[in-house]
Amino acid sequence: MWSIPNMIPLPPDTILEMWKAIKPYDFTATHGLFPGWDIRDENVKKSVLDSMKIQVRNQGFASHALLDEE
Repeated sequence: MWSIPNMIPLPPDTILEMWKAIKPYDFTATHGLFPGWDIRDENVKKSVLDSMKIQVRNQGFASHALLDEE
């Protein structure tokens, strides 16, 4: 959850907007910026949400709407 050009962490509200944009879709793969960074897994959607939650918590937010998402 980084702004790739300048490596600044995205704010929790922006991460939540990203989750809301992809949540309605069922997917089993993510595609990375570089070759070899693609992930194919039946549980990848849960992994994406878990990663988003880790990012929000590591920014010091113990309470945020994203952390209530399932």
